[in-house]
Amino acid sequence: MPSVMRNKSFSAVSNYPMRILFTLALIYLTVALGGRCVAQVETSGFRCPDRESAPRPTVKMNLGNVTKKAVNVPRPKYPQLAKTAGMYGPVTAQIAIDINSGRVVWASVVTGHPLLKSSVSNVVCAAQFAPTNDADGLVGGFITYRFARRR
Repeated sequence: MPSVMRNKSFSAVSNYPMRILFTLALIYLTVALGGRCVAQVETSGFRCPDRESAPRPTVKMNLGNVTKKAVNVPRPKYPQLAKTAGMYGPVTAQIAIDINSGRVVWASVVTGHPLLKSSVSNVVCAAQFAPTNDADGLVGGFITYRFARRR
């Protein structure tokens, strides 16, 4: 019985069309099933305690990127479907912070892949900032979550 030699590059090439087909099917399903929901979250945002859709509240000032200013930024779960499809990259959420409590009161996931946006929208409200008791109102900013490629 002759021995069979396997060429690693040949096996990778034979899986390539299947990966393309899977990625295209995944993109189609994302757009067909989730496109409307994602667009609604982007335009209006949601209130954090009850996740009810709401317009952006009026803020006193915009602080820009507040990712490193946070006391606690929870890590979102990397969705299994996104891992399988090889999706990675930054996801940005726009937020409004109550100055007195340091809590996020409103959020909207602005940029990123739709598969990753859902996991960020689940945890963005749990971010905490240092409270300031001598001022009232809301400040705005954005938090960037980075999903790294898994090897």
